Amino acid sequence: MTKDEIILYLNFIYLKNQLILDLYDKTGFADFFERDRIFYDFLSDANFDKIFNKESLENFSYYLERVQKYNYKYISFLDDAYPENLTFIDDRPALLYYKGSLDYESDKKSLAFVGSRKCTAYGKWAAKTLSEKVSLAGITSVSGLAYGIDAISHKASLDVGKRTIGVIGCGIDKIYPKQNKDLYRKVEENGLILSEFPLGTDPIAYNFPRRNRIISGISLGTVVIEAKEKSGTMITVRCALDQGREVFAVPGNINSIYSKGTNKMIQEGAKLILSADDIIEELSYLVDVSKQKNILDYSKLDKDEAQVVRYIETSPSTSADELSQKLGMDINIINYLLTSLELKDYIENIGNNEFIIKE
Repeated sequence: MTKDEIILYLNFIYLKNQLILDLYDKTGFADFFERDRIFYDFLSDANFDKIFNKESLENFSYYLERVQKYNYKYISFLDDAYPENLTFIDDRPALLYYKGSLDYESDKKSLAFVGSRKCTAYGKWAAKTLSEKVSLAGITSVSGLAYGIDAISHKASLDVGKRTIGVIGCGIDKIYPKQNKDLYRKVEENGLILSEFPLGTDPIAYNFPRRNRIISGISLGTVVIEAKEKSGTMITVRCALDQGREVFAVPGNINSIYSKGTNKMIQEGAKLILSADDIIEELSYLVDVSKQKNILDYSKLDKDEAQVVRYIETSPSTSADELSQKLGMDINIINYLLTSLELKDYIENIGNNEFIIKE
């Protein structure tokens, strides 16, 4: 076997990732299957038997055939194309299966977006707006291909024609959740899907904390958009902090359970962000990014529409009632203008009938 195939085998038998790394440090995988038991005195009997079990080796030959037949791609930590940011974390994945394309240079400039599966309208807006602008600045988005914030962030990057990375908690041959099948295919076609789990692995709860360390580890920083105090999102945050990565948090409604985690993070020192520019400026010393500002074309608006847009531009999160009062217009006229401006992509409803300029 080649060294990469040895790593693939050890992954196939579900040997603990750290033990695979330790085995390489101690042996270099030289003459790996020819050594006697004494050479492996640092292994427990259980692990030795697991690795050198004849039945496991026979089963692996069929597994390797399947990998080759269906062209499942994988990369080990020994390969030059292995994602650079992951090389700097403890317990880096010894092996990664992938679909799509690796892009060594682009993926050095990655940023994770994480948050609640059951997000609010505000959370959806924040995920979409931040992901779009960060992607347009030349930063690759990373998330977990789950419901909610994950899916919105991936889709936002794809919608502006930019790269995104999905890290999953099951085998690369499985799609979870199944409702994200179309998104999974789009990420595969226009970005990268990663998994450290062997083919056929089901999406069990134990896998996701392991998955989360890859999401934070492959990224320069992690942006948290809505999270309960105790959630999988907070596991990703702890991973990011342990890995010495930047952590950004979007402030939220103090009455919402979906903002308790993010607001507490800000209390404890996470970087509060009010716009994508806050993220881009913070990472400017690490990556060469270009800011893109939305320039409003007032020539296509009538007088009343322009008046509404100018007010919202200077006073974000404006409500219809506030516009009616401040501009002295009937509420029915205001609602008509807001609908028209939404259809023209000038403004966006972020929930609670509050509006901002569309990025």
